[in-house]
Amino acid sequence: MIYSANPIRTEEAAALEGFKTSLDSQSMAAHTQRAYVSRVRKFLSYMNEQGNNSIQQDGGTWHEQVNGYVNHLKTVEAASQNTVNNVITALEKFVDFLGADMPRVARESWPKSAPRPLSEDEERRFVEATYRHRSAKDRAISFLLLYTGMKIGECVGLNMDDVLLAADTGRVMVKGSRVIPLNAPTRKALYDWLTERSRRFGDCEEKAVFLNPMGRRISTVGVDCIVRKIGHRAHLNLSAQVLRDTCLTNLVRNGNDLMLVAAIGGHRTLETTKRYAGVSGTPAVSSEVMESLTNRVAAFALH
Repeated sequence: MIYSANPIRTEEAAALEGFKTSLDSQSMAAHTQRAYVSRVRKFLSYMNEQGNNSIQQDGGTWHEQVNGYVNHLKTVEAASQNTVNNVITALEKFVDFLGADMPRVARESWPKSAPRPLSEDEERRFVEATYRHRSAKDRAISFLLLYTGMKIGECVGLNMDDVLLAADTGRVMVKGSRVIPLNAPTRKALYDWLTERSRRFGDCEEKAVFLNPMGRRISTVGVDCIVRKIGHRAHLNLSAQVLRDTCLTNLVRNGNDLMLVAAIGGHRTLETTKRYAGVSGTPAVSSEVMESLTNRVAAFALH
């Protein structure tokens, strides 16, 4: 049986109304509030159908109830992983509102797909297309993704004080902690863009490195469009994730230590591995490591 907007008892309706009021005070978007309330209402209806007629329960009991409902969503309603996780989040907020100390409910996980790095020929075509591209911003974004391995959101999130450029050296700081040296093509591309940025936008208040035509921080959609546009000119169907995969795969192929590659890529899961290995701290990344990434493709003149 699939449960929907069945009636709920007076006690539950009052609790749900209080929950809605608490969400109002959290500066939460209206559509998100409605989604939370709808998910909780459906859960309460399910509880009633199962004969659980009280919301005065301890955290352990709530945990059992929520897990039972999650199993129902997966097996009876064939809910997607995303739907299940959204429901869990709403129910955890509701139980927290009621004052019960419920253990965290396990989320559904997505199987990780294998990396999809560019082949040497594909990488060469992408680099050539990037050099031919007229936009300084687009060149800087493309080389930054290809030669630092940062994620698209990290690229979007870069601020001006995260970047250091000098004559023969440069680095970016990602999320305030991960320092990645910049190789020569990336330094040159970033210098060209920052020069153009200053000319076009002057001393603007926006701290973002990459701006849209309106002078505001570029979006992930904007960066994705840039990457795909240059990829199309190179006859490639790619994304920012493919460029990240290419960078990190090349670092491994160049014989670098896996822990160092994990530090460059910001892999959270390998931090646990390093603790088990008895390695403390984050390996220092030398500029030579990042310069080696250009060895696979033909050398191009840095205009």
